[in-house]
Amino acid sequence: MNNDNVKEDTQITAAPAAKLSKAPVTFGAQGVQLASLEDAYRFANAIVASGFAPKGMEKPESVLVAIQLGAELGLTPMAALQNTAVINGRPAIYGDAALALVRASGLLTSYKEEEIGEAGSDAHGYRVTAARGDASTVETFTVADAKRAKLWAKAGPWTDYPKRMLRFRARGYVLRDLFGDVLKGLRTVEEARDIPAEPVNITPRGLGENL
Repeated sequence: MNNDNVKEDTQITAAPAAKLSKAPVTFGAQGVQLASLEDAYRFANAIVASGFAPKGMEKPESVLVAIQLGAELGLTPMAALQNTAVINGRPAIYGDAALALVRASGLLTSYKEEEIGEAGSDAHGYRVTAARGDASTVETFTVADAKRAKLWAKAGPWTDYPKRMLRFRARGYVLRDLFGDVLKGLRTVEEARDIPAEPVNITPRGLGENL
């Protein structure tokens, strides 16, 4: 048997398979159109290589999961990357995106955010009222609530943007209570990052039994 012929035949049959694995990703009016898992993974690799991956999503696999989560919520791939975050190992969505998704769902019949209480007092905060069909809910979050939760004057957003944090906390409660199905049970980022990380037990199995 001629070994040169075998080598040549192998190259001929391998070429079409290589072309199939690098099929072009469709690009439309709203950007890339991911039609398969392979498309999504290739796109995730491009995001990581570009440096556009948000903090906590530096691996293609993390970007891919964020894209999947966004698809379940109704977000485009880039919107999913910009509006979701991984906090203490759990996904969360930013408050502005949560409200946008609820509005886009067509289920929100009325919505109102209002500042309450005198500025500088413990009663200062926000009241958010929303309705969905015949159901409605009201939530308030004040400086007193923030102090009770040990959030007031906490370094970070609570110090830099206290009014916005009061507003987003009240908003997050209302949207999660009334539109949990739209948000798939996700907390807002503004709420999730204030939840302490669960302690991790690093004691080797069986070691505690001998102590």
